[in-house]
Amino acid sequence: MKKYFLLLIFSFMSSSVFASDISLSLEKFTRLRDTVTTTQELTYAEIERKHSSQAMDVLNNVTGVFVQKTGDTGRADPVIRGFGDSCRKIVVSIDGKPEYMSLFGCGVSHSILSGNIDRIEIAKGPDSVLYGSGALGGAINIVTKTPSEPFEGSIDYYTGSFNTQNAKVYLGGISNNIIYEIAANKMSSDGHLANSQYNATDLYEKLGYIFKDGGVLRVQAKQYSGITYYPKPYPANYWEDYQRGSIQADYNKIFSRTELSLKVFENYGEHKFSNKFHSRDSLAGAMAGLDIEIGDNNLLKTGTQFRQQEGKLVDKGAMSPMKLGKWKSSDWAVFALDKHNFTDNFSGVLGARYNNDEISGEFVAARVGVEYKVIEDVLIKALYGRAFRSPYLNELYLLPTSNKNLKPEELNNYEVGLDIKKDDFTFNVTGFVMKGDNLIQNDYGKFKNSGNYEFKGSEVSAGYIFGKYVNAKAGYTYFNAGTHTMGRPESKVDTEVNIKINKWSLLLGGTYVGEYYAADKKQNRLKDYVLVNAKLAYEVNENIKLFIDGQNLTNQDYTMFIDRATDGYPVMQMPGTAVYFGTNIKF
Repeated sequence: MKKYFLLLIFSFMSSSVFASDISLSLEKFTRLRDTVTTTQELTYAEIERKHSSQAMDVLNNVTGVFVQKTGDTGRADPVIRGFGDSCRKIVVSIDGKPEYMSLFGCGVSHSILSGNIDRIEIAKGPDSVLYGSGALGGAINIVTKTPSEPFEGSIDYYTGSFNTQNAKVYLGGISNNIIYEIAANKMSSDGHLANSQYNATDLYEKLGYIFKDGGVLRVQAKQYSGITYYPKPYPANYWEDYQRGSIQADYNKIFSRTELSLKVFENYGEHKFSNKFHSRDSLAGAMAGLDIEIGDNNLLKTGTQFRQQEGKLVDKGAMSPMKLGKWKSSDWAVFALDKHNFTDNFSGVLGARYNNDEISGEFVAARVGVEYKVIEDVLIKALYGRAFRSPYLNELYLLPTSNKNLKPEELNNYEVGLDIKKDDFTFNVTGFVMKGDNLIQNDYGKFKNSGNYEFKGSEVSAGYIFGKYVNAKAGYTYFNAGTHTMGRPESKVDTEVNIKINKWSLLLGGTYVGEYYAADKKQNRLKDYVLVNAKLAYEVNENIKLFIDGQNLTNQDYTMFIDRATDGYPVMQMPGTAVYFGTNIKF
């Protein structure tokens, strides 16, 4: 706790030093925040148009992102530019708070339901300067809703194939400087295969206050309870019971030329599996940041972070080689990232993070980038980034193969890109080369920093608005993983067409996945597949919408690799055609 208070004191002192009497243009402040990286945002409207149970489902059609799923419900683990490992090698957060199980470092993607999402921010490519350890492939930040009326809400419900039912209720309001929100999400399904059922409840609460000086204090909490069953090739009647929760407090205030942000949080969880595995974990941390506008063309982002990971293996089953015990580790970091607009057409960024881990030592991450506006609608950019991933508790202590002397994995990323935005047309192409070292591998029965790798790829996406009724977009992802082909498709094509005429709207989506393997060195090739989805909606009035959603309409027979080393990297049969009926009511 002493470290938390030191961080808060540091931030308040800094904010008073940099505050001035010059008024800040919020529009310009937002513009200066753009930090050259390849990013994409899924808006509330885009999320609402899609059929999704878990939050990660809506990333299926994003260029450069591949989602590993266990079925229509259950896990949905995103992979960005070849990095996923059950969210160990990308950063997933909710309102800036990291989301993962600290004992094994993995994300619990099926505990992130979609009842109160406002938008999803995706940073593609390594970026440890802003996001810290684990951001080898990129980062995903889920931003929850903020009410704008004294009272507002929504009710969503759908039912359909596999006896699936999903109900979402959201209530919120802002009145007399008080902000409040409550969201509940209940979902159940028999699953598409024998022993693949899913049943979960997710609750979320937020209470905030807006001070007279413009500062905003928010306290929010989340509770998730869910049991997931896994079909073959898992053992008969195998299930995993997850209980997870979190609490966080945020304070934000914009001074004349400075924005101050403070955050303290704790995640906690208890996991019980049918094979007698039983664990508890917690992650506590604090963050403090200052965004400072220096002059008219410079934005300096600074911050400091602290986290403490703790986990306990209560039971492991008779045949498991894991070690019973309790472990913890802590680390802290400081970072700075500066963006400067040298001219109206040319800007650059320079940033670094110093990270100190009590077990795996020190690491310095870096980012250097430039962007140049060739003409009014054409922008080119180049970027270098150095990222890292510190070993998790299971790699340090928990297993017979663990090694407490492990160093962080590291990665150097080089990328160039072109963006075109002209009236109703958008186009982007990005090429990258990522070179990694200190890869943590099992070397003769012990985790060691051995081996290196090189990934190459390109991402191309385009969108066009055809008048008032039709808009369409498409994307192509090429990824060359060298010999590390396990679970990393070489080709992915995504298409989406949205048609809206009067009260009717139709969303058509398609995805092609090719050159997909369940082992390295292009061994155990899985079937290429094409998925076709469609969602038809009708607006009864401005507050009520009815829809019918069809998934995998061509009944494609396909399987998917699941990146879980402890389960032997299983290959799972995916659902055939599925149909759902539902309604959305807003008030």
